[in-house]
This record gives sequence, structure tokens and C-alpha cells, in this order.
Amino acid sequence: MTDFKTLRTHYVTSASQFTAPQVVPEALNTNSNAMTLLQDFTAQAPVRILANTPLNAARKLASATPTNALLVVDEQNNVLGVTSSVELQSARVTTQAAQMGINPSELLVHDMMRSLHTLPCISMLAARNTTLGNVLSTMEHRGSFYLLVTDKEQVTGVFCARAIARKLGIALDITPVAQSFQEVVASVEHPH
Repeated sequence: MTDFKTLRTHYVTSASQFTAPQVVPEALNTNSNAMTLLQDFTAQAPVRILANTPLNAARKLASATPTNALLVVDEQNNVLGVTSSVELQSARVTTQAAQMGINPSELLVHDMMRSLHTLPCISMLAARNTTLGNVLSTMEHRGSFYLLVTDKEQVTGVFCARAIARKLGIALDITPVAQSFQEVVASVEHPH
């Protein structure tokens, strides 16, 4: 290697400690940059589950996977919706099964997911330039536990209200918007 210079070297003569990073994690709050809690699919591939997966198998995957949101996909890997371990274990399972006239064990992920066409989205540019408080406010206003992030009509990430609230130590005030006429009927108290 004649084109390079030899660097000056030295030896450590006594016991030595290693240098650790001096980064102190910033305490998160509603004014923190939203990107700190984005489940960013450009940095880490999302956990995907097929829409026709039986509910029991989906529950096992969701509980064994450290993620706040599972992308529900079809056989061609097209995004159909989002779900989570919390939703797959919720009382909504029993309600959905009763509305469909089936046993809860017969439900598929497709029956429990939050459909793509009902989920609010923001652009990646907007996500980079906003705060966690604005993200939560948007989810509360839209009645959604999820806020998708898109870039050129592709889903590139998701915010999960439950995860944000847990990290910030705050309570949620989100009333989900009914996705179907059946959900509207189920939410209305009947006199009999």
C-alpha cells in the first residue's frame, strides 16, 4: 500500500475503561418531535399478517411480536388495514362475532382489522415536522387509534395512540368512529 500514509500509533500502558456514549435520553412529552414514536417501515420492516389468518393464530403472533401495530395484507402483500394485540384481545371480538352470528374462534383478522380506507393518513413530510401532541390531537379528532404515514401513496409508517399515550404517561380520549352500519347499531343502546 504505497499510496497511503502510516498513522502514528501508541499503546495503552495501564488498565483502561471504555468510553460510553454520553447521550442522555430526552424525556418525551407532547412537544417532542413525532418521529421519535413513529413505527417507521423505512427503518424496520413492518410485521405483516394475512387478512385470512384465523383470530387465534393472529393473537399468538401479535403477543409474540414486539410491535404496536400489525399491517394486515392480502396474498399480494397489499395493505388492507391495521390491527394490534390489544384489538385482537378486546371486547370488540365478542361483539363482532355476535353481529356475524359466529363463534369468536371463527373470526379472521380481516373481521377485526381497522380497514385502510377508514384510517387517516399524513405525509412523511408532515410527520417529520410535527409533534406528538399534534399526532394525538389528530387521532382524537378523527376517532382513530392509528395514524398512517404515507409517501407517494405508499404506507411508510404508523403512529399508534396507545403506544404514544403509554410512553408519555397520559390518558387517551379517543372514541372510535364506526366503520359499518352494524357498528353504529351496536353502539346504540336498545330499550329491550
